[in-house]
Parts: sequence; C-alpha cells; structure tokens
Amino acid sequence: MNEDKRIDLLKDEYIMLQNFYEDIDSKGLTIKNWAITVALPVIGTGLFYHKEIFLIGIFASLVFWYLETYWRGLSHFFSARIKNIERAFQSGKWNEEIPLQVYSTWGVEYKRSGDQTLRYMFKQSSILPHFLIALVNLILYVLR
Repeated sequence: MNEDKRIDLLKDEYIMLQNFYEDIDSKGLTIKNWAITVALPVIGTGLFYHKEIFLIGIFASLVFWYLETYWRGLSHFFSARIKNIERAFQSGKWNEEIPLQVYSTWGVEYKRSGDQTLRYMFKQSSILPHFLIALVNLILYVLR
C-alpha cells in the first residue's frame, strides 16, 4: 500500500473512531436524562401513594447506571485503537501502522483487559446522578 493511501485510511479511521467515542458520551447523557425523567415521577408517586414505588425507583436507577457504564466500557475499546493510531503518528512510524484494524484491536484489547463495565461503574462521571437517585429513593422508602 502506498504511503498516501495508508495515511488517508488512518486519518479516516481516526476520525471515525473519534466520532464513535463522542457518540458514546452523547448516549451517556441521554441515559442520564432518561434516569432523571423516570426518577421524578417515581419519587412524586411514591410520596403521594405507596412507598413501595421507591423500590421501583431504586431498581430503575441501578438499571440506568449499569446501562450507562456498559456504554462507557465500550468506549475503552475504541480508545485502544485511537491510542494505537496516535502512537504511530507520535513516533513517526505511521507508515508501519496497518489501517482499518478496529475489530482486531477490540479482540486483542478485550482479551487483555476484559469487560470494562464494572471499572467504569465507579467513575464519578458514571455515578452521578444514578447513585444519588437510588439513595434518595432508599431514604424516602425508609422514612415513609
């Protein structure tokens, strides 16, 4: 493969990966919005009707928390390939980097590091607002 074609493919792959990575952040914000949208009526309903509704709120917040961290865990595998491409350009060895290796990089990184969901579950960006929603529901359940 000639150098011009290789650098164009690496550039296109890098841009595509960056867009995927940013899309995952966007999905994280969407999931947070869903969590808050569900939490408010659940808390209101729990306050005015049955306290057992708060248990649904706790469960829902945990599901949203897991869903968000699952997506953020997937971003780890995109970042592995992004780092490979960046390293190749930083070291001046971009002409040795094989373009279009997203799938194979995912496989290698998954074997090396495994599922990343639990790792991302306890990062501050993933904890909020889900943990607070679950905590508020638990406190209201106990107090009511």
